[in-house]
Amino acid sequence: MILPGMVLAQEPPIKLDLAPLLATFHHRNWYDIYHTNNLADAVQAALQQAPFQSAPGPGPDVLTLSMPDDVKKDRDEYVFTVVFSRDGAKLGEAVESCSIRKLSDCTDQLILDTKTAAGN
Repeated sequence: MILPGMVLAQEPPIKLDLAPLLATFHHRNWYDIYHTNNLADAVQAALQQAPFQSAPGPGPDVLTLSMPDDVKKDRDEYVFTVVFSRDGAKLGEAVESCSIRKLSDCTDQLILDTKTAAGN
């Protein structure tokens, strides 16, 4: 028996176009001494989990993420700006920062900022 109050609401998928964001990450030389791109990999992995859904490109129901500037690395910290847009119209931007040893700080904040932008 399922009681009406027991049913959990499932979040609708948030369609994302990550191509502009990932292209900037991969175009810039943000590789460590082992030639891995840990920050880009962490961001991509975080934004491929529910409720996010990959979209083939921009559109009226797709949130596009891009980076207007390079990722800045200041000693042991990454700082970067993400711009959120939908169908070519800028919705806002967010500055993300985290220790190079704790990338989850960047990805956790980016997930929250992306959900907020999707609600606009």
